[in-house]
Amino acid sequence: MAKLAKKAPRNPQKTGKPAPTVRAYEGVVAKIRLLIEQDNLGPGDILPPERQLSQRFKVSRHSLREAIRVLQEQGVLAARQGSGNYIQAASQADLVRALGFSTKGSTRKLFDLFQMREMLEPQIAGLAAKFATKEQLDIIKGYATLVEQTEDFLEGQKHDQAFHEAIAAATGNELLFNVLREINKSMLPTATSPVERHRRDQISNHGHKRIVAAIEAKDSIAATEAMRLHISEIKSEVI
Repeated sequence: MAKLAKKAPRNPQKTGKPAPTVRAYEGVVAKIRLLIEQDNLGPGDILPPERQLSQRFKVSRHSLREAIRVLQEQGVLAARQGSGNYIQAASQADLVRALGFSTKGSTRKLFDLFQMREMLEPQIAGLAAKFATKEQLDIIKGYATLVEQTEDFLEGQKHDQAFHEAIAAATGNELLFNVLREINKSMLPTATSPVERHRRDQISNHGHKRIVAAIEAKDSIAATEAMRLHISEIKSEVI
């Protein structure tokens, strides 16, 4: 996080880009990562209790719990009823990869990823409107329905990624599909409260319906605009 902080202060008036903010829990994520490395914790080891960690890091219990939740969603930690949080990985090598990935979920990286999505996905949706077969449209609709009906936020995020990848697949362009799939691998869940998750779900579902309707109507212009608006709305919620 220290290295990130040195790169972050850019003058938005000079760059024309809004300065991304860093959420409080991101610093706690980095501290837990450092703790795991310094204490040489491995798969199956238990983290110290939340109260102890809160005192050690000099952070609020709320920020600590949000950091733990993020690391759980990223596959670094898992909750064990009655005994706290333990390191979750099949091997030490898997843990190293998970820890390295967890530090990449910064606001700066999300900002860059959304810029890529804003450039690519509207055009992908436009192409899908031209070339999608009935079978491909049914798959796209199916994932949109799963996103809307799934109550678990993390599971919903997986269906959401599948929705966007299905649209890319419908273009018939394998390169576009592979690029989008790689972007999706870096898009980690970032909602931090039930209220925020519910609001984002509503925005996402409305966006999906507009996109599906445009693709089904084979309206390339409408599909491009619907996807552009959808990515912009989600970006505003995330960053």
